[in-house]
Amino acid sequence: MRLEVSTMAARDLDRIMELEKKAFTCPWTQEMYERELEKRESCYLTIRIDGTIIAYGGVLLLLEEAHVMTMAVMGEYRCKGVATRLLLEMIRSAEAVGARFVTLEVRVSNDPAIELYKKFGFQIMGERKHYYMDNFENALIMWTEDITSPEYRRLLESLWRGCLDHGQDG
Repeated sequence: MRLEVSTMAARDLDRIMELEKKAFTCPWTQEMYERELEKRESCYLTIRIDGTIIAYGGVLLLLEEAHVMTMAVMGEYRCKGVATRLLLEMIRSAEAVGARFVTLEVRVSNDPAIELYKKFGFQIMGERKHYYMDNFENALIMWTEDITSPEYRRLLESLWRGCLDHGQDG
């Protein structure tokens, strides 16, 4: 499966909105994405197969911290390494613009996402009560160690090799 990674652009938003509505109970609006894409300190990426967007995600850089704002993979491509590849690319992009740490919130019930983040060395650092407006579910606050450290670089290299071993060479 050849994955094509590119920077999200305004022309991608119709497809992003289709996926957003399928992936989230409280989807972002197109206007929210437009505002995010205008920010100098943000980096939003897409993953395509044969020209069709199947995944997307974005980070917002705040000083040395990259905050994962959103991440979604189309249903039939879940559990196939696409999310791993996307998060690798997001972390690489964040580091390139000065990030040393990555943080995010995730629903306490989203076990597949939590396991993905743990694979990347994210640790649970706290909980936000009633964070999600659709059902007032709590969110876990997760952080990485310093992504520029030799130890973290070894972890990323191992994850990259895993992607290449699965044919994700795009």
